[in-house]
Amino acid sequence: MEKTLATPENTRRSLSPSCSVARKSRAAGFERRSKRRLSETKARVCVSSEEEEEEDEEEVVKEKISALQRIIPGGTALGVDALFEETAGYIMSLQCQIKTIKVLTSFLQRLDNQDMKFGG
Repeated sequence: MEKTLATPENTRRSLSPSCSVARKSRAAGFERRSKRRLSETKARVCVSSEEEEEEDEEEVVKEKISALQRIIPGGTALGVDALFEETAGYIMSLQCQIKTIKVLTSFLQRLDNQDMKFGG
């Protein structure tokens, strides 16, 4: 008689068909459970990263609002809605002041030019 060593190939051939089916179904079940766990983990990571991004956005918005409150006169006493309305009015006021300064500057330049013509 010829003796052979038990190798993985020999042992696989000696298994009955029902054993190999059971092994395959266990392996398939393991793969399904692994995939499910992996997808659940990915979902948790995605949700936590989205929550972190939202928290970061909220923090940035709060910082910008506090900076705006420091810029606008009386802004620290205002709520967010009133702060935005006051900001719009403040911007319009500043634009009006700039136009006024431009008009006065051009008027004074014309006066200086006229004085120079007349020997002033």
